[in-house]
Amino acid sequence: MAGFRNVLVHGYDDVDLAIVRDVVEHRLGDLEAFVAAVRRRLPSVSDP
Repeated sequence: MAGFRNVLVHGYDDVDLAIVRDVVEHRLGDLEAFVAAVRRRLPSVSDP
């Protein structure tokens, strides 16, 4: 998921919509786990 995120966010390569669709259709749990892990690392909005 980190590599997938890098492609989307930083545009390292052209984004292949077939890959995006495959991730959403078949690996959504992995994507949700990745998002949850990133959120745990970010300070909350109420943190100074």
